[in-house]
Amino acid sequence: MRKTTGPEQVPLPHDYMPVSARLADNEKILRQDFNNTTDIVFRQFFLAEIKCLAVWIDGVIDSRISHDLFRAFMLEIDPDRINRVPPAERTEFISKHLLPFHAVTSVTDLVELRRWVLMHKLILLIDGSAAALVLDAESSPNRGISEPTLESVVSGPRDAFVENIRTNTALIRNRLGDYRLKSENFILGRRSNTLVTMMYVEDLARPEIIEEVRQRMGRVDTDGLLDIYYLKDFLSDEKYSLFPLMKETERPDKVCGDLLEGRFALIADGSPQVLTAPSHFIEFFQAAEDYYMNPILVFMLRSLRFIGFIMACILPALYVAVSTFHPEMIPIPLIFSVAGSRETVPFPAFIEAMLMLLVFELLVEAGIRLPRVVGGAVNIVGALIVGQAAVEAGIVSPILVIIVAATAIASFAAATTYQIGPMTRPIRLVFLIAAGVLGLYGVGLVALAMLVNIASLRSFGVAYLAPLAPIVTSELGDDVLFRVPKWAMGPRPKLIAGADRVREGSIPPGTPTESNSSDEQ
Repeated sequence: MRKTTGPEQVPLPHDYMPVSARLADNEKILRQDFNNTTDIVFRQFFLAEIKCLAVWIDGVIDSRISHDLFRAFMLEIDPDRINRVPPAERTEFISKHLLPFHAVTSVTDLVELRRWVLMHKLILLIDGSAAALVLDAESSPNRGISEPTLESVVSGPRDAFVENIRTNTALIRNRLGDYRLKSENFILGRRSNTLVTMMYVEDLARPEIIEEVRQRMGRVDTDGLLDIYYLKDFLSDEKYSLFPLMKETERPDKVCGDLLEGRFALIADGSPQVLTAPSHFIEFFQAAEDYYMNPILVFMLRSLRFIGFIMACILPALYVAVSTFHPEMIPIPLIFSVAGSRETVPFPAFIEAMLMLLVFELLVEAGIRLPRVVGGAVNIVGALIVGQAAVEAGIVSPILVIIVAATAIASFAAATTYQIGPMTRPIRLVFLIAAGVLGLYGVGLVALAMLVNIASLRSFGVAYLAPLAPIVTSELGDDVLFRVPKWAMGPRPKLIAGADRVREGSIPPGTPTESNSSDEQ
């Protein structure tokens, strides 16, 4: 039976291949596997009179740690003591007596051992022992902790996740010092061997949700997992959905807030983004800064975000529907202004809006893909010169330029995360086509279909539109549109949290405590 104390490797790529008690056999197999691989180091040495072999990838192992290990093994060990240890017990003896300050994993599977080498670990094989040791001596190049780039805020913490998984888990534990904060490791990708960590608070998360995550992780069978975004496709409840069913963030404080509500987090090695779930639709309009500001101001900002999202989706469609099918709804002074601005435009309102939105999307993509030093200049040139030239040439009307600009501003204002902006693009196109065919009736039908679709979505079995559908009255006033003060927060989300739902036990400010009341009496 395979014996290992390390992360669960999902899925195992080959059949079980036991580690041989003969070091020469193990070395032969490993050298065949790593043939023509110049950056794999095979270092033979003697522990007293016992032949040993260390294998690692050059450049990713801390040279100081490896130097200290070899010096301890070769120069600081009593030969008589190690020679008295039976061969079958040498691995356990070395792990307990010679490596007290290192994270050590015992492995008896050569296939698994090969994966550990590729995951930047140092492996140690001892002649006469049918087990190998995996030492955590990694020293990969890391980017320093910096401010968030996609979720910048005025107030609140300014640290962001990096590409190193252990740095990211440390940032979370630095804020959440609870012994019930659990972490489980998985190794995904037959060729990438990517380490993924799932973190959750044991008494806050629902056990059935955590078990569902384990099962979905066990079904992942792919060549490579190069980023955490790859994992979303394998774990989502829906195969195809415009709406994000898992929340992604680069801020440790947001992850800790989700963990305290009973959600789980997925951290992948090499990715500066972290996934949290289950997710509700309303969460994507809640910024991290909301919890560091006055609740009244938060209510105004969230209202603006919801209004911005609606405008970003339907504003061009409303213009096309009203100007083409329902001109009687436009006030008389305004209709003359609209008609005058479109007098020289050779295209129908639908074609005109499609052209302008196409140019707008091209400008957005150009600003994203180009280098930063020229991306801003391209946006300015597109917005000012191209727009003004199109109006003067009579290709588009001035009012449509205003509408497209307002749509862009609304789209950016609603995007508390980068997930919201791209989501509005296909929705806006569907509304525009429906408005060009059926007018306001088409806009209403698409809005109804979108609402039905959102209400039918699930995120790890949890209703996506909760607490609005189904209605959870105890949560409607806590943190939906209006965020109550911290001391007035109700219980944790009913559909997400586990056994402990009590979130706050603080006394409202201004309320005298019992000790103060008794002193006054």
